[in-house]
Amino acid sequence: MDPRQEQLLFTVVEKHISTAEPVGSKFLVTEGEVEWSEATVRNELRALEEAGYLTHPHTSAGRVPTMLGYRYYVDHLDLSKAKASKTDEKKLSESITAGGDYEATRKNLAKSLVDASTDMVLIAFNRDRVYYTGLSNLFQKRDFFTVDVVVNVSAVFDRCEESLEEFYPLVSEDPRYFIGTEHQFGDMLSVLAMRFGKAQESLIAVLGPQRMDYMTNWGLMQKVKELI
Repeated sequence: MDPRQEQLLFTVVEKHISTAEPVGSKFLVTEGEVEWSEATVRNELRALEEAGYLTHPHTSAGRVPTMLGYRYYVDHLDLSKAKASKTDEKKLSESITAGGDYEATRKNLAKSLVDASTDMVLIAFNRDRVYYTGLSNLFQKRDFFTVDVVVNVSAVFDRCEESLEEFYPLVSEDPRYFIGTEHQFGDMLSVLAMRFGKAQESLIAVLGPQRMDYMTNWGLMQKVKELI
């Protein structure tokens, strides 16, 4: 991918993350997001679509990222610059020092992480003891407005333990993104997960739509890693 196409892909991904709307060439040019003509942008977007990084919803003139597009974006994103805000860092820190036993403090941390990320958080203390919170966050997002999508996502969590059994071996103590079919929780979701605790037997994960805020969630997870 040449630098111009990469810049366009990054712009489309970030605009779609923030708006949940398809992104068209006219919008990119009129909003001053790029410096090229609309014809040039249109041709480059078409090339990105043909290469599998973007797709074209039937009812829109714009394009949205595919799983491959999000994977390229995450792989080339400078995550070293990701950092939680001071406010979120404070809330995460306070949640785990507020008192309670080991599991209670981690559950409090999960709730604060849900608030900061606006996504869902799952903690598996081991493969048989699972806690998750923030599922309602998913269903409030525009990605999950249709009934069939809600049913499909809900079904994934009805068999959560089964999904975790397959997911556990993929996760290490270093945070890692899993996008779409790279994990067991449904191809509409992206997951940021890491292991923690004694012998790394526990797992914490942020689950959201593929258009989740990858940079923000990475910064939050770095703070969580520091705390647990």
